[in-house]
Amino acid sequence: MSYQLSWIKNFQFAGEYVADSKGYYSAAGLAVDLLAGGPNVATDAVAESGKALVTQSSPDFTANAVAAGAQLKIIGASYQKSPFSIISMAKPITSPADLAGKKIGIQAVNQVAWDAFLALSKIDASTFTQVPVQHDLTPLVSGEVDGFWGYSNDDAVQLTQKGHDITVMLLADHGYLLPTGTYTVRADSLTDPAKRAQVVAFMKADLQGWQDAIDDPALGAKLAVETYGKDNGLDLEAQTASCKASNDLMVTAETKANGLFTMSDALIAESVKTLAAGGITAAVDLFDMTVLQEIHAAR
Repeated sequence: MSYQLSWIKNFQFAGEYVADSKGYYSAAGLAVDLLAGGPNVATDAVAESGKALVTQSSPDFTANAVAAGAQLKIIGASYQKSPFSIISMAKPITSPADLAGKKIGIQAVNQVAWDAFLALSKIDASTFTQVPVQHDLTPLVSGEVDGFWGYSNDDAVQLTQKGHDITVMLLADHGYLLPTGTYTVRADSLTDPAKRAQVVAFMKADLQGWQDAIDDPALGAKLAVETYGKDNGLDLEAQTASCKASNDLMVTAETKANGLFTMSDALIAESVKTLAAGGITAAVDLFDMTVLQEIHAAR
């Protein structure tokens, strides 16, 4: 079977590298092809086409695909909290109220999520100045902007590694409750006994890999740098730091109670609310936790 990754092979898929290298997939009777993603790979389309049994995506992408007619289900979320953040330096931004009077750099691709955050936080966009930026962090470092849309487990790590003193405001701590790194499958993969058995076997092995990766961030980083992403010019120290930062997004009180990847009914309801704030319509039945419930119950 194939698992479509949402990005290039880096720290984000440490658990998959561990599951593959330690033989968890093969022990489950699977030969798993980890397909690299990137900016030009529409992972939900890969799932819908059947080229991959499972893909990693995000609820907003999947909800839009379903609205367009795709028959897809989200069966779990690796990141219980979104890594979306506003990163600041000279003028610390610790809460939505601190946006007032600041210059905030936002990429066009993140505008929908940013608008949703503002709506959920009840922040008037006229109280700050929005500056169009790309993904290059230079505008923040140079002081052109006071805050910069970035990722807590990537951009923030890069800045810290370079010695910058930064403040990170995680949007998930201020009402933007939308998990990401979600596992997506075709709906019929959950009703077809043979395919469902494959999905269950994959998720069980993947959980084993991710538990090991969480327990030992250096292991997943080493596999990313030296083996699976060896052609991507990755830095071991930075990848290890990103793995550690990702743990804070994956391990929560709810995952400790219910198991990794599982989304509670409350989190699903909040996800639907967050999507709606961004103008994206979704129903709670977009999410199906029965595979994970089956696995965790057995464990």
